[in-house]
Amino acid sequence: MSDIEKTETVLLGVSVDTVDSHKRFVEENKFGFSLLADTEFEISKQYSGIMERFNASNRVTFIIDKAGFIRAIDKKVNVRTHGEDVVKQIKEVIPKIKVGQPAPEFFAEDGEGEVHQLSKLREKKNVVLAFYPRDFGRG
Repeated sequence: MSDIEKTETVLLGVSVDTVDSHKRFVEENKFGFSLLADTEFEISKQYSGIMERFNASNRVTFIIDKAGFIRAIDKKVNVRTHGEDVVKQIKEVIPKIKVGQPAPEFFAEDGEGEVHQLSKLREKKNVVLAFYPRDFGRG
C-alpha cells in the first residue's frame, strides 16, 4: 500500500493522451495509479487549462475531499517530489473527524431537493446525521 493509499485517497492522473498511449506508459513505467484519457480536453479545460502551444494540459494537482470539495490546488508541481508533496498536502488539508472537534463542512440535498449546509445550522440547532442504505426507503 502506498503512502497516498494510506490516507484513503484515490489518485488519478489526467492527460489528453489516448487510452492506448496511457496503457503503454503505465506498463513501461510501472505506475501505481490510474491515468484518465481526456482526449476531448473536457477535464483539462475545467481544471488545469490548456497549454495551446503544446496542445496539452497544464501540470496541476487538485486534492478533492470525500464530499467533493477542492481542498488544495498545486499549480507549481515539482515532478521530483510530487508524491511526497501530495501526501503532505493531503494530511494538511483533508479534515479529520474526531469526537469533540467540529465536523467538516458539507452540503447535502434532501429528498425534496432542498440543499442543507452544515455551517448554517451551527449554534442554532443540534444536528444528527443518520446514514442508512438507499434500499431501506426514505427517512
